[in-house]
Amino acid sequence: MHRLIAEGSEVLAIFRGEDGYISPNFYPSKAEHHRHVPTWNYQVVHVYGDIGFQHDERTKRAAVGLLTREHERRLNGKDAWRMADAPPDYIERQLGDIVAFRITVTRTLAKSKLSQNREERDYLGTISGLRATGRSALAERLEKRWHNAG
Repeated sequence: MHRLIAEGSEVLAIFRGEDGYISPNFYPSKAEHHRHVPTWNYQVVHVYGDIGFQHDERTKRAAVGLLTREHERRLNGKDAWRMADAPPDYIERQLGDIVAFRITVTRTLAKSKLSQNREERDYLGTISGLRATGRSALAERLEKRWHNAG
């Protein structure tokens, strides 16, 4: 990436949340008037900013350490892998192949489409339908929104 994008260029980073297909069959009111079509629920944040590349070992080591600790703790708990578990020379070679980057944010756009235009029974039907089809993470997002809105 650092070979294709000039230092200081404006870039866009997209952070996606849960998303998924919403069937009209999730809506109890469909049985009454059949005036529903499929849709897609999603959450997304677009972050615009100026990119700066970090080539020094100290910055790269700190970035890799932070990411590793965060994800390893979540995945493996007390058995989390640590950078110190690998031979130092191996880590040095790996860090040599990494270019870290920092984005100085200039603007942010967020969009959340979580069936908020639906009446209560259809909204709750959407949550049930998502759970029944194995989309519990998206169902939890809708539930959280429902509780925060009420």
